[in-house]
Amino acid sequence: MNNSTQAPGVTRTDGAGVRPTARTTAEAIAHSIRADIIGGRYESGERLRQVEIAKEYDVSTTPVREAFGLLQRQGLVQLHPQRGASAVVPNKRDLDELYEIRIELECLAVQRAAENFTPEDAVPLRALIERMRACKDAEEHVELNHRFHMGIYRVAQRARLYDMIEQLRASSKAYLQITSGRAVQLPGDFEHEHDDIIDACEANDPSWAARATRDHLRITVRDAKEELDNADTARDRADIRAVL
Repeated sequence: MNNSTQAPGVTRTDGAGVRPTARTTAEAIAHSIRADIIGGRYESGERLRQVEIAKEYDVSTTPVREAFGLLQRQGLVQLHPQRGASAVVPNKRDLDELYEIRIELECLAVQRAAENFTPEDAVPLRALIERMRACKDAEEHVELNHRFHMGIYRVAQRARLYDMIEQLRASSKAYLQITSGRAVQLPGDFEHEHDDIIDACEANDPSWAARATRDHLRITVRDAKEELDNADTARDRADIRAVL
């Protein structure tokens, strides 16, 4: 049994390779379980049994437990004191509800930020955009993206609004994880949208800032739905193969 937490990757007992570029065994396992959750292997709320998964990857339970922690931060696993870990499966209904609320609150926040914005506020935010352009790691891109948006909303100087948005964005992590791969593969598309938001804020134009933010978030919803549809298609094909 492989107990190392520094291995570059792991292999499932079914022979499938698992993210050989991962920095640790826990990250490799988390990446694989993430794909299984998004791909429909687990039902929403289904228990993820630590011992069984450890056997599947031929590792001790330690990196599996660490993988659950990583996935919890991504919004794809819920950890219960009594029941252990369970899968959080993204779906389009929850996606629509979350972003319906987020769009209104984030547009309000960016309008207030645009009213207060100074050239000095733009400097660290544009640096984050450049880091996102150069970023090749999907999970790091999610974190940089979060820092970018919350950095703008902090300028709004509305503490309650900021906290509400941060809570909603935390609930949206699973959907951001879904679109993060595309963001890394096509950085120009995503970062041009971020440029537009900052340009509007620097121009102290609340209407433009809200429009750019609304467009950006709607594109995120569209991309997340496409990824969910792709997962549904892959699941259907697997079911057909199983029947045949």
